Amino acid sequence: MIKTGLKAANERRRKIHKALELADNLSEQLRMAGLVQRDFLPKHLPKCEGLRWATTFLPAEWVSGDIYDIARIDEQHIGFYVADVVGHGVPAALLTIFLKQALVMRETTGNSYHLFSPAEVMKNLNLRMTAQKLSGHQFVTCCYCLLNTETLELTYSRAGHPYPILIRGQEPPKQLEIQGSLLGIFEQTEYIQQTIQLQKGDKLFLYSDGAEPVIGAFDEQTGFNFTDEFCEIKNHPVDKMMTMFNSLIKDQEAKLHPKDDITAVALEIL
Repeated sequence: MIKTGLKAANERRRKIHKALELADNLSEQLRMAGLVQRDFLPKHLPKCEGLRWATTFLPAEWVSGDIYDIARIDEQHIGFYVADVVGHGVPAALLTIFLKQALVMRETTGNSYHLFSPAEVMKNLNLRMTAQKLSGHQFVTCCYCLLNTETLELTYSRAGHPYPILIRGQEPPKQLEIQGSLLGIFEQTEYIQQTIQLQKGDKLFLYSDGAEPVIGAFDEQTGFNFTDEFCEIKNHPVDKMMTMFNSLIKDQEAKLHPKDDITAVALEIL
């Protein structure tokens, strides 16, 4: 009887040890996956006189369902976006790698190239997604912006994503409202775009929906209301603003259930 009990106890310990080894191995693999995913983010932001950039990338777990990019397309254009896969964890993170490759800002043919408009970028990305016939009904939201660095004209298009926010002087923050359906649902979806004229001192803020508790919420009576905390940080330079934004996120983490991926890109016209 004693030998039988000892054998059972040893077997339990062996199984527990094996389970702990597997958990440690899985955690390490997820950690490495998170590092690989970060390799797909821009390592250096475009340098352009008169512009300042700031970004934040805060996965809820080791890997994120968000991705962003800021890229110089030619001598006078910079394209940038934030995209958010509907869902979390490894499946969502894998799709972000596809998005990085599938979102094309320009097409080169021989010695010439065509700069895709934001509406074309959204349409082409949607076509690539629907062509993949992804399992698990994975959809994506995205906001893509094209900035002319000489004229400061900003053209943008949106696919189910939170509206970009324009911050101008002492005016209240303003959502740049534009329609646009989720990516990956209907193949023939058409997307629209709008253009605004930026001016010195303006800031533009793109973010994934995980940041909404810090930024604001929609009310049926009054529309979208920005939080007092966001209104307090909006007038700082974007690098300091993003640092303060991250602090607000950390303060809110205990209240966020479930915790969500958070990504933000901010542009300031100096």
